[in-house]
Amino acid sequence: MTISPPAKVSPSTLAGVRVLTSGVDSLNLALDVKWKDDFLFEILEVAKGIALKAFEPVPITIRIPKRDEELLFNLAPHGTKGYKWLFSNNEFAFRMYDSLKPKSRPNVMVEIRSETLWRRGIREALDIITEALKVWGATILRMKTSRIDLCLDMLIPAHLWTENIFDNMVARARNVAKYIKNDDLTGVQIGKGKLTGRLYDKALEIETSSHKTWMYNVWGIKEVEEHERAIRIEFQLLRESVKELGFDTIEETIGNLDAIWAYCSQDWLKFQTNPGKHHTQRKTLLWWEQVQNSFLGIQEPNSAIRSKAVRTTQLQLASQIVGLTTSLAATKDEFGGEPLFSEITYESLGLVFQKALRISGKSEEVLRDAVNEKRAKNYRGKQKYQSANWKRLNRGLPTDMVALAPILDDPYQLNFDDES
Repeated sequence: MTISPPAKVSPSTLAGVRVLTSGVDSLNLALDVKWKDDFLFEILEVAKGIALKAFEPVPITIRIPKRDEELLFNLAPHGTKGYKWLFSNNEFAFRMYDSLKPKSRPNVMVEIRSETLWRRGIREALDIITEALKVWGATILRMKTSRIDLCLDMLIPAHLWTENIFDNMVARARNVAKYIKNDDLTGVQIGKGKLTGRLYDKALEIETSSHKTWMYNVWGIKEVEEHERAIRIEFQLLRESVKELGFDTIEETIGNLDAIWAYCSQDWLKFQTNPGKHHTQRKTLLWWEQVQNSFLGIQEPNSAIRSKAVRTTQLQLASQIVGLTTSLAATKDEFGGEPLFSEITYESLGLVFQKALRISGKSEEVLRDAVNEKRAKNYRGKQKYQSANWKRLNRGLPTDMVALAPILDDPYQLNFDDES
């Protein structure tokens, strides 16, 4: 069963379908921060000690003179996910390490809550975070997207919101989970992990779960009529997925929200006629065209280009080989024998590596084939990544110019089947 307008409905519109709003519903940030001193750490540790004794969070206040604003947080008596301090309010949640400089992972994580994003907007929320960290004595070295949820809410006739709607779904994700309650469709999740799509009855979710009744003010309506459904179309992207689309910093991310939405709704997920047939025989359903062309009011946005970066260097691989070789040289066998060599030199470590080749039991021919296969795979990966960045360059999207440098120096290498 396909979803198409009745014969008397104009082909350019779909009766009863109306976009209510669109925007960013959730945003998590990963920050590399350098602290001037450990003064804030001392305050947080004292407050955490009080919270531990009281078995409940304690309030801490931060004043931001530049904004003439005061923020009240509750500091938890425990840390979370390896972070020592956790403090939050209705607008923000901070997680912090007790490290003056970033190490192997960001030393500050910040979650901007949903209502804050809708009420204040992204720019103001980022300004508050930036100014608060400055007051605390921090210098932000890098601010990256850890997770971002983009959404669009639309009213559709109730009779369209049935399981049949997904007969027309064309998705790159393999995992699809439908949710039914009392024989009524409540929602569906497409994909899992680094990129997830969701369609669900937002009004029902507000009534039964989140109780975010302020969303009706955002929609500009008092209620959803019985013959209607307020459906949320939402895409959740984790950092890995955002990076694969070519956006590293938070500025690149929020400056290209339309391109991210276009990728999600045009390339990754769509609803079309004739599912299962060749793409030339399919046509995007009118209601989904509205989804594609209504995010932030931008018509026909350019889609982002997804590609994994190929950044495996000889130094990185050499370091791994040396690490494994030294580990092997230090081991005794399972019968308590001595290490392979008692004197550790370049020569003996080289012999350890040769010993490893013999232990593996693989012939020279097998090893040679493995090297050639990985050489070809590495070449294809780099060429694909260059091709993606060539497309990004021509669409005005953030581009990895380092990856393009070899072909820009020698234009005759260009053989990408794309716009020039």
